[in-house]
Amino acid sequence: MPCGTFRFYPPLPLTAGAFAPGYCFSGKKHVIVFSFQGINSTEMRFLLNISTHAQDLSLAGKDWRDASSLLQETGFDGFELYPVGDYDFDAIPKELIGGIHLRFFVMLKQIWHNDTNGLLDIFGDEETVRQYYGGHDRQCVIDYYKKQLDLAVAFDCPYVVFHPVHYELDYVFNWRPPWCWEETVDLSAEVINEVVRDSNYRGWILFENLWWPGNFRLDDRREIDRLFERLDYGKSGIVLDTGHLLNKNQSLEDEEQAITYLFKEVDRLGESRELIKAVHLCKSLSGEYVRESMQRSNPFGNAVSFRDRFAVAARHVRRIDIHDAFDHPSIAGLYDKIEPETTVFEFSFRSRKEWVDKIYRQQRALGEVFSAKGAAS
Repeated sequence: MPCGTFRFYPPLPLTAGAFAPGYCFSGKKHVIVFSFQGINSTEMRFLLNISTHAQDLSLAGKDWRDASSLLQETGFDGFELYPVGDYDFDAIPKELIGGIHLRFFVMLKQIWHNDTNGLLDIFGDEETVRQYYGGHDRQCVIDYYKKQLDLAVAFDCPYVVFHPVHYELDYVFNWRPPWCWEETVDLSAEVINEVVRDSNYRGWILFENLWWPGNFRLDDRREIDRLFERLDYGKSGIVLDTGHLLNKNQSLEDEEQAITYLFKEVDRLGESRELIKAVHLCKSLSGEYVRESMQRSNPFGNAVSFRDRFAVAARHVRRIDIHDAFDHPSIAGLYDKIEPETTVFEFSFRSRKEWVDKIYRQQRALGEVFSAKGAAS
């Protein structure tokens, strides 16, 4: 059982006499927020991101030996795993995995509401819907996430990551969705409440910010308040993705300017910063590209099918969300503002050389924030 401090979020009225996750007082839910302290709790854990996509598996090596050697070489504690496909997850040494990133379905509203016509408008036919979700209704989403929570239990992971996001291809380029963030937050809470019901998972569920309007962007503390008020799961927190936060601002010209903006946005969260239990640390400066792409009159070109349109959108998103390393040492000041238990160096890479280069660049930028971990261990 994790030990440590706890507090209520939002603050409980002094007259409340219950101490339970999801306690309801005067119609408002109050979530107990614990400070997780487990093995090596005196220091922040540092993880790397990896998936079970073929390219990442090639870098992990046979029996994940190359992945293990990378951790030893760079001084990291493990990996945050994005599990995809029918991979035999028993092949991964349990001690290598420190967190699970749940699948990002991107489009959740139509499947969750069993909106067949809406799904056909997006995907074109029922077979494509089945291939994408693994089924045709909300139960397939519930079943998928429950299996991933079971995987987190098998790996004894202290946290999983979930995107409280709904987005559609029609608005990927123009950033003008016809819904508001309140709708997305409510939908996301409903999904998670259903998924955790009867689950054996007892770790943290951390909600990650994204940049698209109409979603959980960390623009305002009201987003956090509304989400957490609707959750029935007590161990809920936030994973701050720094690259996603920077993607909101297309006016950033250089890294120093980006870090200043990042710090101001974090400061705006006030006491809600205490909910940040993990950080996806990476840099993204793509404002010039985003400004240009917003002006395109026919961004999908000749792509008509969902598969082709999705491929165009995926290439577009990769140019927005660059997943590069920070180089400027002022990024270390982020940890004067927040106290996460975990920091993930979340990078894109096509080779071990590129991966290691980004790791070392960001380690140098963090300076004592990372080296103190090495001294402690």
